[in-house]
Amino acid sequence: MKPSGFVLILAAIGVFVGGSITGFNLLTSSATTTVAAPTCTPRNIKTGDDVTANLITVNVYNASRTAGLANRVSILLQRRGFLAGTVANNPTEIETSDIVILTSDKSDPRVIVISQQFSGDVTYEEAPPGTDIDNVSVLVGSNYASKGLREKGENVSATADRPFSVCLPILPVS
Repeated sequence: MKPSGFVLILAAIGVFVGGSITGFNLLTSSATTTVAAPTCTPRNIKTGDDVTANLITVNVYNASRTAGLANRVSILLQRRGFLAGTVANNPTEIETSDIVILTSDKSDPRVIVISQQFSGDVTYEEAPPGTDIDNVSVLVGSNYASKGLREKGENVSATADRPFSVCLPILPVS
């Protein structure tokens, strides 16, 4: 038995009306949102506390023509306990073939711990405006590949000569 044209038209109208009502309800309903959970826990470091790798977030920027160099350096630093920051090509106009740490204060204990990681020449440059001052930023040049990280840099620490705060990432528990 073949459905008649009239039954097919009624079914099509029913589907159209049902779809229109559902679509209108979805269009005019309020969005269900969730409150974003914090991604990190603030921790205050006091004067005299040890500053170790697990308290330092490092931004690594590639200042060479070697593809992926900043990513490799960031991974090696993470293996030593440092927290991963931004990994990208050099956003500044500073050129280097070695290592440059962007800082206005060489005596910052975080900068001291990072500088002790590299075998090559480490120089310091004033961080340009817009640079993330809560993290330590490092430019890695083409000479890094021949020198790499120091073997004994893994357990380097410094003593905080000033209070500062860090935001330690919250790792999801699954």
